[in-house]
This record gives sequence, C-alpha cells and structure tokens, in this order.
Amino acid sequence: MYIDTHLHLCNRWCDDIRRPKAISDIAKNKIITWAQSWDIPSYMDALEYSKESEYIFPAFGVLPWEAYDYKDRFDEIAKLCEETLMLGEIGWDEKNAQDKRSIPYQISMLEVFLEAAEKHNLIMNLHFRGGLEKKGFELLKSYNAKKAIIHSYSGPSALIKEINDQGFYISYGSSRFDPSKTPQQDYYKKRISEVHEDLLILEIDVLERDKKFRPPSEVFPRIIQSIADIRNTTPEEIEAMNQRNVLRLIGDDPKLDDMRKLLS
Repeated sequence: MYIDTHLHLCNRWCDDIRRPKAISDIAKNKIITWAQSWDIPSYMDALEYSKESEYIFPAFGVLPWEAYDYKDRFDEIAKLCEETLMLGEIGWDEKNAQDKRSIPYQISMLEVFLEAAEKHNLIMNLHFRGGLEKKGFELLKSYNAKKAIIHSYSGPSALIKEINDQGFYISYGSSRFDPSKTPQQDYYKKRISEVHEDLLILEIDVLERDKKFRPPSEVFPRIIQSIADIRNTTPEEIEAMNQRNVLRLIGDDPKLDDMRKLLS
C-alpha cells in the first residue's frame, strides 16, 4: 500500500481541475494521503476533501510565510491544534518569505504548534529552510514533541545523524527528482542515501501543475524507484520500509485508528 505523508491538495498547489482527478485516484488506488494545509482556509478545505475519500487524512498547519496575517490569531491556531489529527505544514523559513513582515512572528507561531504537539503527542510535518535547519532542529529539541518529520530536509549533511539520533523522521519525494536541476538533484541524492532506514519516509509534496500532470498513483511508484536506485535496493523494499516507518510513527495514537485499520 502506498502511503504519502505530505501532499498539498489546496488551490495554491492543486487547482480545481486537477484536484478531483487526484482525489479520485487516491480513492481508487487506496493511497493513504496526509493532506497538508498552509493556513486556516486550506485546512477547512482539507477537511472537506477528506469526506470524499477515507484515504485522505487532513493535517492542520500555517506556513511560516503566513505568520504576519496570523499574528493576532494564535489563540485560534491553538484551538484548531486541539482538534486536528496531525500538524502540517509548519516551520521556520525567513529567506523564502515573500512577505518579510512575517519574519518577526514566525518563531512565536511555530511555538504554538510545538506546544500543541508536546501536549497531544501529535505528528508534525516541519519545514525548515534557508539556513535555519540547525536552529529549527534545536528549537524542536527544546520541546518534548517526539513525532517530528523534517519535510524534504535541505540542510547540512552532518545534521542528518543528529536528527535521526533524536528519533525524528526525514521525508523526501517527487519535488526533489527534477532532472532539469542536476546540482539540486545530486544534493538530494546524497542526503537521501544518508538517512537511517528506520527514519526515512516518502511524500509527493506537490503534483505537477502543468500539462504533464500525473495522478498520485503514477507519481508514487516513480518516487519509490528513484529512492530504491539511490539506496541501491529494490522498490519493494522501499515501499515496505515506508509502511514500517509510518506504522511506527503513528504508534497507538487513538486519533489515527482509522488510518491504522487501513494499514492493517
């Protein structure tokens, strides 16, 4: 069974034409999909998408770039954290923020999510970019929040072992295998080969937004094959690895009973 731990179905990354195709494909091919949000409206949308397929599980998050718009809404964020199955996409990223007004509020907003993760033992999909990978990791360690996924880790190689030693997962997917970006592709190949096999999980992240659109059931096998090639193993072993690691990550969380039943 395919398990995609990070997919955006909201309008910012998946439009009204492609989304129904993607949801239909997820349902037909029984792809367990963690639907990430990037603000409150997209989370509300993800909740609606989850009604269309039992294989879609919505995660609540506000991307750091949106922090300025939510600077007076931290109580609202905290309340939604009480209700959600998982947290994502959340994080810290000053370099790529188009609205630089978000920068002073990014840490404070992230800490709202980390406090909720600590309190409720929630899975987190974390976005640390732009040279903040180490600082983000140190902030994460300061909380007793154990179920962390560093989404598409892009920091220094030396930090991967520290992340894994802490028991945190690292996820990679299709957005990192673009053959037109050879230096970036080589960078991620090296990182993927260094993640501990018990802490590597798979994601799609975003589907193609041009005429090359492929549904998740076509994208995911390509990810599996790419990672199998990088790690010098078989696609079957990579798929089995992903299933084992996701099961370990969700553990006995009662909020994720429905997911556990599908996996069993």
